[in-house]
Order: sequence, then C-alpha cells, then structure tokens
Amino acid sequence: MSPTARQAAAAVAASGAARAARAATERASSSSSSSSSSASSAAAFAAAARHAAAAAAAQSRLGTAQTALAKANLAYASAQADYEAAVSRADLVRALRDKAGTTADASRRALAMLVRGLIQQSGTATVDVLFDENAGSDLLLQLGTLDTLSRLTANLDEVRARVAADTKREQALQTQDAAAQAVLAAVPVADALAAVAAAQADVDAASTALADLALSTPAATAVSELRPLPAIASVADSGRLSETGWTRPAAGRITDSFGPRLMHPVAGVGDFHRGTDIGAGCDAAVYAATDGVVEAAGMLGTYGNWILVGHGNGIETGYAHIADGEILVTVGEPVAAGQVIAGVGSTGASTGCHLHFEVRIDGTAVDAVPFLAQRGVNLGN
Repeated sequence: MSPTARQAAAAVAASGAARAARAATERASSSSSSSSSSASSAAAFAAAARHAAAAAAAQSRLGTAQTALAKANLAYASAQADYEAAVSRADLVRALRDKAGTTADASRRALAMLVRGLIQQSGTATVDVLFDENAGSDLLLQLGTLDTLSRLTANLDEVRARVAADTKREQALQTQDAAAQAVLAAVPVADALAAVAAAQADVDAASTALADLALSTPAATAVSELRPLPAIASVADSGRLSETGWTRPAAGRITDSFGPRLMHPVAGVGDFHRGTDIGAGCDAAVYAATDGVVEAAGMLGTYGNWILVGHGNGIETGYAHIADGEILVTVGEPVAAGQVIAGVGSTGASTGCHLHFEVRIDGTAVDAVPFLAQRGVNLGN
C-alpha cells in the first residue's frame, strides 16, 4: 500500500473513531439525562408522599383536638348546669335559713318579754296575797291571783316550745346552708372552663399547622380511582377564590377522609376516596360552600343524589348522598355561600346518613380539608 493510501485509510479510521466517540458521548448524555429525570421524579414523589403523610397526621391531630374540644365543651356545659342548680338550691336554703333565724329571734324576744311580764305580775305583791295570813279571808283575791299565775305559766310553756322548735329549724337550715355552699364550691366550673380553653388552643394550633401545610403543598394529589396509592398531584391549590366567603357545607365530624381506601365500606366504590365524608344527621342542612352556579343536580351513580356547583376560576364543589326529594336547587340557579341547597341523606353507595363533600380544581378532585383551611374554614367541626 502506498503512503497516500495508508494516509487515506488512517483518516477514514480516525473519522469513524470520532463518530463512535460522539455517539458514545450522546448515549452517555442521554442516559445521564434520563437518570437525572428519574431521580427528580422520585424525589418529587417522595416529597409529595412526605407532605401527604404530614397532612394526614395534621388532620388526625386536628380531629383529635376537635373531639377533645367537644368533650370539654360538654363537660363545661354539664358543670355549668350543676353550678346553676347548686346556686339555686343554695339561694333557697340561704333564704329559708334567714327567715328561720328571723322567726327564732322573734320567738326568743317574745319569751323574754313574757318572762319579764310574769316576773312583774307575780312579784312580791302576789306572793304576799297568797301567803299573807291577813289576806286569808279574801278567798276571791287569792283564787284570782292563782288563776293569773296559771295562765301566765301556760303561755310561758307554749312560747318556750315555739322557741325550741324555731331554734331547731334555724340550726337545721344553717347546717343545710353550709352543705349547699360546700356543694357549690365543689362544682368544677373553673377547671372545666380551663379545659375548654386548653382544648380550643389545641384546635387552633392544629388548624394553623394544617393551614401551613396547605400553603406549602408541593402539588395536589392525583385522584385516579384506579390507583390504590396516592400519586403526585396534577394540580396545585394556588389560592384561587380565597377572597370569597367560604363556609362549612355541613355540621358534623369527619367520618372518612380524602385519599386511598384500605377497605371498601360498600361494594362498588373505588379504591380512592375523592371527597371528605361529614357525619351529619339525616335531613340535616347542606350548605353551599361559597357563591356559585349549580352545574348538576340529580342522581349520579354511587354518589346517589348529587349537586355540583361551579364557583368560577376552575373551582367546583360537589355534594353527594342527598336525601330523596331534598335537592332544593336546579341547574343554572345561582347560590350564595351558606345557602341551604339540600338535606343530608344516604342515597347511592352509602352506609348511613352523611354528606360526601368534594372540591375540584380544573376538574381534578383535591383534599377539601387543607383547601378550606387555607380559606379560613375548619371542615368537620
């Protein structure tokens, strides 16, 4: 091979090696980019999972605090009722005691006056009449004096008996008054009120923690009912419609939260619970969470009787399991925050009367608890 041919072959070989090197570099770069993307996705999923776990824990703490507050309020109401009853009894006993004391004082004064009168009327002159031998012939005078003494002595015995009875009643009522005051002092109203204040502080702290988590949400949770585990959110709550007035859709505690179901309460429901269940009683009022327009009102599969309200800016709220005949609005009707739109029922896939409440952002269901907490409403009180 000539030198020129050898040079050409070397150039071709060098060119091929360069192309191979570039290809290898591109594959390495692509692999690195793919690995970086996978790592980023994994990190995002882990962050979302940690946030979801923190939100669930915060919601659990809030629920526990709300339960404790309800018990504290009940205990305070009971203590207050006991206290008011004790006050009424103590006031009555005190009034009776004062009256008995007044009566006893009057009886004692009457006895003292009677004794003084007896002494005055049966002094030495009366004794002289009875025992003076010079007056022995005046039988009528002696008999009259004896009669006067007899009547005065009878009155004295009667008054003495009345004084004894009045004094005994006074002493008994004094004992009852002391007992009533002791009962009044033992009613734990102050302790119950302090317990309410402490429980309210716990609720406030838990609500603040939950609201802080809502504000720091990395992404809302995807809600495919086909997935048994929560996925990374497809939408984020950016605070849309925060300026409008919001209210609780129903009164009652939370009986089932947003998220994956470990077990199905009834047949036919999905693995992922798209809403928050509120344990309101049958026929209890259902309120529009904020101003909007009714987009749907009627039967919808496992939801039973259902209302969907659009609030604009991509926000919707849904209300399910409404009682038969208790949908109070129609499609296209405007509603105001706090307006009664339905009555709680158990239609559709339901185990008992409750409200299934949903919040949707751009058509995707999100957890209503942090959503409303960010807007100043504690769901489930």
